[in-house]
Amino acid sequence: MTDIGKYLGALFAISLCGGQLSAQFTVTTVDGTSVQVADGAISQSATAGSGYSFGGIDVASIDRITFNALPQENPGTVVTPDPSTLIKPVAVLDVTGPNKESEALTRNVASAEYMMEIAGLPSFTTTSCADAVAGASLIIISSPILSGNKATFTQDETAMLINYVKSGGIVVSPAIEGNMTEDLKELFGISGHSSASKNYTSYTWTDLSRPDMIYFDTPEETTVSIGQISTVSATVSTATPLAYYDDDHEAIAVTCNELEKGAAYMCGFRWRDVVERLHLGKAMGVTGRSQTFSPYSDIPAFLIRAAITSRKPLSAWKFTSPGGYQAVLIPTHDCDSRTAYDEMHWMADYESSMGLNGHYFLTVHYFRQPLYLSQFYCDETLPAVRKLLDAGHTVGSHSVCHYPDFNVTERFPMTPFTPEAYAEYATRDMETGISTGSTLAEFQISKELLEKDFNINVRSFRSGHLCVNKNFPKAHVMSGYQFSSCYTAPSLHAQFPIPQRIDNSWEGETTGVLQIPLHFSDVYSGDETMNDDNWHEKPAQWFQVFNKLKDNYASSVILIHPNHQWKMEAEKMLVDMMDLHECGLYNFEDYGEFWNGRRDFKFDTFYDPESGKVTLSAKSADLAVNHALGIMIEGIADISSVTLIDENGTVHPVRVKSMPLGGFLVTQQH
Repeated sequence: MTDIGKYLGALFAISLCGGQLSAQFTVTTVDGTSVQVADGAISQSATAGSGYSFGGIDVASIDRITFNALPQENPGTVVTPDPSTLIKPVAVLDVTGPNKESEALTRNVASAEYMMEIAGLPSFTTTSCADAVAGASLIIISSPILSGNKATFTQDETAMLINYVKSGGIVVSPAIEGNMTEDLKELFGISGHSSASKNYTSYTWTDLSRPDMIYFDTPEETTVSIGQISTVSATVSTATPLAYYDDDHEAIAVTCNELEKGAAYMCGFRWRDVVERLHLGKAMGVTGRSQTFSPYSDIPAFLIRAAITSRKPLSAWKFTSPGGYQAVLIPTHDCDSRTAYDEMHWMADYESSMGLNGHYFLTVHYFRQPLYLSQFYCDETLPAVRKLLDAGHTVGSHSVCHYPDFNVTERFPMTPFTPEAYAEYATRDMETGISTGSTLAEFQISKELLEKDFNINVRSFRSGHLCVNKNFPKAHVMSGYQFSSCYTAPSLHAQFPIPQRIDNSWEGETTGVLQIPLHFSDVYSGDETMNDDNWHEKPAQWFQVFNKLKDNYASSVILIHPNHQWKMEAEKMLVDMMDLHECGLYNFEDYGEFWNGRRDFKFDTFYDPESGKVTLSAKSADLAVNHALGIMIEGIADISSVTLIDENGTVHPVRVKSMPLGGFLVTQQH
């Protein structure tokens, strides 16, 4: 087929989508210019070099055409939105001061801020109740509300919150502790509360038909495990019970009080106990089984997002999947044996054929340990790594010795070694199962050798057997890593990347190293062990988890050891199950870059209810480095157009598409 024939076939298919609809097409020409075309008709043209034009543009000059679900202003023009149409952000109201609470010990503020990171809504943190009321569309109270001598709010502040909600504001609060004032009863629609008389371990939503329950449609989301934590049960007056503890319908866990134009939610637990505690692995009674879907720490963030999108005319939030995809699959591969080095070309060649740069965590075992591991990082295997890199794949460290007891901190101090000295020092006693090594050496030497041998920057680390000890966060920082993948998502009860704390403790500061958990893998135990007889059964299991994550716009990190050709066939089978129009394949470190960029990205949303026009505004520097980031627009308002501008008002070309749960996803055109 000629190039013109290819264009006409594509254009004909697009015109069937609705060339005469109110939607528009973005036409990008071969010189990089983008223009908006409302009429998608194809016509013969005597002036066009190709003989055909699309929306008046010569087909031969067109590089690509994108169908948009909503029109936008022409790229390069200047738009100035009315400042009065700015949509207010969310406020995290830090009340640790009046509560006389140590944030370093409780991490309630950090948990609330992480909830906002997941929700993706523009937000700010303040200690001023007045500033929160004046500047926010929704207020998250960071810590339990106290009364009496240690009252969280003054009487004036409580009155301020009541008026805020009556005027259309939304308040979301953790548990109320202490005696309730009449004002608090009015605000939350609760006549009383009590500490749980027994250790509840879960809560269950009562009415999934509510608009603010839109994200909760799987068993893991409708009954949410919380473990053995302190809980408060409410006695309602005007509030509606949204969830109850365990199977006790008298023990109300979450409430919503409709107060004139707004609403006040109360959750009978502390944010730290349902977010940070899970991330630190300190939640007693919450188990995370491998190969399963365990979204528990993200549920409060989803509730907040749904509360605002179901009640406000319009809201916009930073999308959680890159590249305009509903979700992406992120294949990673642990090369921890000679067989893996010899056989990984099957996986690499397949991924290259799919246009994917896969990510390979390499165990750099550069010396021999009798009865334990051979010297498989050597002159014979280095060419296979070079071939990986030449094909565009990326590599990270998978430690030096792949010790199965790496989680025992006292066996692996932070002692520095040269590669030569560590080869003499590191041991593994196969009779006792006790290893001798150094956490710092495992991190640093593996990185150092890979960087020296291949002239690359090694940015990511995954431990052997996913073993983790308390020295890991410091070792990540001291060794210069940016990304880590040492946990399964079910063990953290998280769908998305999380920050890492020094010593994995409440008091530890965050390191800046992004922990990207893996969601499913080829590692099974017992009778379920994956082998060459049953491997074809596993992709369907992975796909079930992938779909549950996809429904939350969450991506999936998969681990497959590349030590057999049939492992490649298993990955291929999974990819073949995916809808590659809506879902994509993504590199691990590119995903880490995407998430860091998403976290730091700032934007404003303007909505004019009279015209229905939405304008998104961000700094041009942020737009330039966040090509993969999308902005989701949701709400109950009618939208006539969506336009993206920078700080100068210059319009940037975007793609706009409708999403399965409703709303429009806006991504940059490049």
